[in-house]
Amino acid sequence: MLAWAPLPLGSARPWAWNLLGLVAMLLLILSAIQELSKPSRRGLLKPLVPALVMGGAVAAWVVFQSLPWDVLGWHHPLWDRGGEVLGKKLAASLSIDREQSFIHLFRLMTYVAYFFIAWQAARRAAGAEAILRAVAAIGAVYAVYGLVEFVSPEPRILWFVKDTYVADVTSTFVNRNSYATFAGLGVLSNLVLIANVLIRNTDGTSRTSFVLSMVDTLLGKGRWWMLGLVLVSASLLMSHSRAGLAATLSAVLALTALIFLAPSTRAPWRFWFGSLVAAGGVAILVLTGASTFERLDLMSIDTELRPKIDEVVLRAIHDNPLAGTGLGSFSHIFPLYQPLTIVGFVDLAHNDYLENILELGVPAALLLFGAVLYLGARCVVGVFRRRRDVIYSCAGAAATVLIGVHSAFDFSMQIPAVVVTYAVILGVGVAQSVNSRDAV
Repeated sequence: MLAWAPLPLGSARPWAWNLLGLVAMLLLILSAIQELSKPSRRGLLKPLVPALVMGGAVAAWVVFQSLPWDVLGWHHPLWDRGGEVLGKKLAASLSIDREQSFIHLFRLMTYVAYFFIAWQAARRAAGAEAILRAVAAIGAVYAVYGLVEFVSPEPRILWFVKDTYVADVTSTFVNRNSYATFAGLGVLSNLVLIANVLIRNTDGTSRTSFVLSMVDTLLGKGRWWMLGLVLVSASLLMSHSRAGLAATLSAVLALTALIFLAPSTRAPWRFWFGSLVAAGGVAILVLTGASTFERLDLMSIDTELRPKIDEVVLRAIHDNPLAGTGLGSFSHIFPLYQPLTIVGFVDLAHNDYLENILELGVPAALLLFGAVLYLGARCVVGVFRRRRDVIYSCAGAAATVLIGVHSAFDFSMQIPAVVVTYAVILGVGVAQSVNSRDAV
């Protein structure tokens, strides 16, 4: 499913995300059967309880928002205006689009399911490594496809001729920023696997043996991950996504910092790893990204428009601070506040934080953010508490940095393929952050 999700335009179509959800339900049933046949030790879910409680409260709130009855007159006033136009009383609710609220809730539950499946599969280090290997390889394959179409005289997305972002790498995604987020997760996965190979194979008995083992490891057991890193990084740069590049660089810096700070990875290879990361970044910029910064200077339309959209969304939040307007209702509520200075139909806020606050209300949105932040923090705690296989917790924390930064500038977290990939990496990180002291 990780390999399938990016193929149908990032699974950003109803049938595609419904398929992701149905398969997730099937996998959950299979995992439950496995759990019944081989029960895990008691207390294994304990570290997840705070996130489950916060996430469960958000799900309950979305259902409450969508109930088709008037609770003490507490409903969105748009239902009254609609009733006046139609000449009859409508079944009012807090959500102005109940159907979309339930659809988006189903998508959220789908992402939680993939997180939980990955968490269960990654409780053993072998499972965690297998999942990250899959993410890294899948990212490299889609990068190759995107680069091939980029140099094609008639770029396509599958069998569709590209009519937007023709001069940018988007692979099977429509939007370059969404692909950049997906590619950034691929960059992190390949880097993590390279670090893992170095941890296992460097020989520190002497300076000579250390250097030789480093070279042998990078050109031997780590050669495919090195190649994958180059391919995915090149496709990320050629997407010309400013937010995607900034978010990925932030995540790579976070990953490198965690590797340097982790007590269990204190070895000379860390300095070589940091040097290789820096040198590789410079080399890729020189070889494939010469035009990137020139193009960034020319892309000012989005930069000018997005602050205007944010201002409008903040005004809408001010009018609906607690109850929200219903999950998935942004495209209906924004036109009510849209000024003449913003031309065209705006269906997404280009800022997931503001969009979620508007739709869920401030309290529920903070609970949603808190659940994800808590899981990311669990990964950071695991970096300092674990004595082995700490690199997987580093991956979960760094991926959370990438998603957290990019969500402030775009809507990549509303592309199912991106969220499923992130949820799986986060599940791996959380699973490997737990030690025997956490399960009692």
